[in-house]
Amino acid sequence: MVQPRHFFVLLLAACLAGCGGYAMFDPSAAFTSPGRQTVWMKSGDQAPVAQAADYETTETTETTPGAPNKPGSAAQSSLFSPTSEAELAAPLAPAAATAKPAAKPIAVADAADASVPVAPAPQAGEKITQPRGRAYLFRGVAGLIYSRGIDTLATRIRRTGIPASVGTYLLWRPTVEEAIRDYRRDPQPIVLIGHSMGGDCVLDFAEMLNQAGIPVSLLVTYDPTRIADNVPPNVERYINIYQSSNFMGGGNVVQGSRFHGHYASYNLKDHAEIIHINIEKADRIQEQLVSKIAQLAQTPADAEGEAVPIHLEVPADAAIELWDSGLPVAAHAGDTLKILAATYHVPPWALAQINSVPEREPLSEGQRIVVPRHLVPMQMPSTLTSYAPAGR
Repeated sequence: MVQPRHFFVLLLAACLAGCGGYAMFDPSAAFTSPGRQTVWMKSGDQAPVAQAADYETTETTETTPGAPNKPGSAAQSSLFSPTSEAELAAPLAPAAATAKPAAKPIAVADAADASVPVAPAPQAGEKITQPRGRAYLFRGVAGLIYSRGIDTLATRIRRTGIPASVGTYLLWRPTVEEAIRDYRRDPQPIVLIGHSMGGDCVLDFAEMLNQAGIPVSLLVTYDPTRIADNVPPNVERYINIYQSSNFMGGGNVVQGSRFHGHYASYNLKDHAEIIHINIEKADRIQEQLVSKIAQLAQTPADAEGEAVPIHLEVPADAAIELWDSGLPVAAHAGDTLKILAATYHVPPWALAQINSVPEREPLSEGQRIVVPRHLVPMQMPSTLTSYAPAGR
């Protein structure tokens, strides 16, 4: 049943669904009408996607044709550039290398390259942990038109060996009941991803799991609405990718009062190549998410150091790098953010935003500076947490 608070958004999405406007904004669209869609689907360019999940799914044929480069839009080409079948089938690499400062090592990203780095070859005798988990993805209200990047993301997740279902906003309750049964039968990391009102529903999904005492290893929302709920306390890692300028989305989701996990929020309002109906299709963002998901079984959430929430407005000319949270470090007298950025391999703009300190301002001895970081997989698999307090 549609909640009263979502009725207006449902009505708006239904109106837009009849406007045929999706193809104008979808950089991966190869058609502008149902007739052209039929011709393209019969062309043989894409094969039907095999069902990998042993539970209910609404998955359809993968629809990611090659995206033409539009004049004057280099940033859009890099974000939405298609990935070949060989690249999708290749082994996934860690999201970032581990930087080793003098005090203690933390894992941070190199802003010079937003793509996922190549993983080193395993050493002889090293135990390789196979990806484990279950992923539940949800489109928005007009999902059959506007949220097809969710289907592509689900296909990429399946190629890691992790089952992934795709549902719609209105049909999530039967899925959460099945997820509870599956987890109690065979506990594995749970991943929840949603676009638009599908993002709202995965927050409600997580709350129902919280009431059942079940943790969520990773929750990702793509531009949820402004009426989305807070993040419940059973979520270990939360990432929000949104645009405050979007009318249909724009949800700056905050932590619930008892949330203590890893939190990272990315406002892409300055990235003009991205809007509400293509935000979930950004290729390089999908690559980073799939890498994180493949590593969940061996990436403990209780990483060393405090998990500091980070909120970033990504500049138009900056790469969109999905850190997991922030880590506080102590500066030395005379350090600047530019010096710390070079030490920890992060962009100075990110440090300036997180800490509200000018890049060239001298820091005092022991001054607390929060550095964005990636959680790093362990060589041996970690034990699944049972921390899932009821209530907020």
